[in-house]
Amino acid sequence: MAVLNGKSVLDMIKEFRRNWHTFCNSERTTVCGADSMLLALQLSMAENNKQYSGEFTVSLSDVLLTWKYLLHEKLNLPVENMKVIDHYENIRKIYDDFLKNSNMLDMIDVYKKCNVLTSNYENYANISPSQLRDFLSGRQYAVDDETDFSEPVSPMSKHNQDNEKYCRGSDTLSDKDAAD
Repeated sequence: MAVLNGKSVLDMIKEFRRNWHTFCNSERTTVCGADSMLLALQLSMAENNKQYSGEFTVSLSDVLLTWKYLLHEKLNLPVENMKVIDHYENIRKIYDDFLKNSNMLDMIDVYKKCNVLTSNYENYANISPSQLRDFLSGRQYAVDDETDFSEPVSPMSKHNQDNEKYCRGSDTLSDKDAAD
C-alpha cells in the first residue's frame, strides 16, 4: 500500500489557493485540516444532541465512530458494515452548514474541488481517496489495510512527554529527574 506524503497534500492546497476564484466566492476561505474537521464534527454532534436531548454534549466514542463514517462517506469509500450514529444525516447537515457559514472547506472538499484540475497538475493527481482518508486519520505509516487508525493523531510535545514521565509510576521525582 502506498502511503501519502504531506508534500502531495501541501501541493494540492497550494494549487487550491492559486485557483480559489474557481472554487469559492471569497478569497478568505479557511482550509480545515484533520484536527479542525474533527472539532467541527464534535461541535455538530453536540448541536445535534442539544436538538434531540437538550444537552450540548457528545461522547468521544461517538465522535470517533462518526469521524470514521464521515471520512468514508465524503470520499465515496465503502461504508457497508460500518456503524453509523443515529441522526447522522442531521449531523452531516449541521457539519456542512457550519463549514459554509464559517467560510471554511475541509480537506476532502478541497480534494474534490482540485480533482477538476488533476489533468493539469500531476503533483497531487495521484492522491487516491483511501490515501487521503489514511492521511486525515493519521495513518501515515500503515502496514496493510487491516490496520484501523480512524482517529487523527497529533504529535506529543516534549512538555507532555515530560509530564507523562513524571506521572507514570512514582509521585516523587528522583534527583536525576529534577535536574532535567
